Amino acid sequence: MEAKEINLDVVDASGNKISSRAVRADVFAAEVLPTLLHQVVRWQRAKRRAGTHSVQTRAEMTGGGKKPWKQKGTGSARAGSNTSPLWVGGGVAHGPKVRKYEFRLNKEERRKALRSALSARCSEGRITVLDSFKLSAVKTAEAAKVLKALGIIAGKRTLVVIPENDETLVKSLRNIAGVKVLTTAGVNVYDVMIARRMIVLDAALDRIQDRLSSGS
Repeated sequence: MEAKEINLDVVDASGNKISSRAVRADVFAAEVLPTLLHQVVRWQRAKRRAGTHSVQTRAEMTGGGKKPWKQKGTGSARAGSNTSPLWVGGGVAHGPKVRKYEFRLNKEERRKALRSALSARCSEGRITVLDSFKLSAVKTAEAAKVLKALGIIAGKRTLVVIPENDETLVKSLRNIAGVKVLTTAGVNVYDVMIARRMIVLDAALDRIQDRLSSGS
């Protein structure tokens, strides 16, 4: 019988373990599905593409109505139009046009992929549960000090997950290279997979589980 819960260590701002926290196994110890993770990352990146690239085909070029020279007798290759793709400055053959890159992916697949991503990071020991991350004022140095105590290497991609928007904390962390802050509503497969470490506030765990628990 599979366990319904697993335990994660909870540490303080100094990096010392102070307790443990039971979390749902279907969210943090689910089966890791590489193919689905790849598909969802593709879906996310495709949605971010503007798709506004466009070039002119020979039909869209101005000019080109007069034959450059007669068909025979010049010693040059025959040519019918100066807008030909063979000519410098001519139209482009098979070039990019405005298009949408996004494709559909149902909600359950996306939720399943996020459970898989979190489980992968948890099994690798890359998730640290922090009991609290409160700052009295916007102080990047204080925020960096906490991250250093947690073993975060400067410049390495780190994802900090908070339960709700905390402007003081966000402003304190945003100038630290490699650090990204998301609320639980914004946690996504792409950011989880590219992060070398995840710092999840204890208060955010329940919200993540409510969002991703099977059958919810």
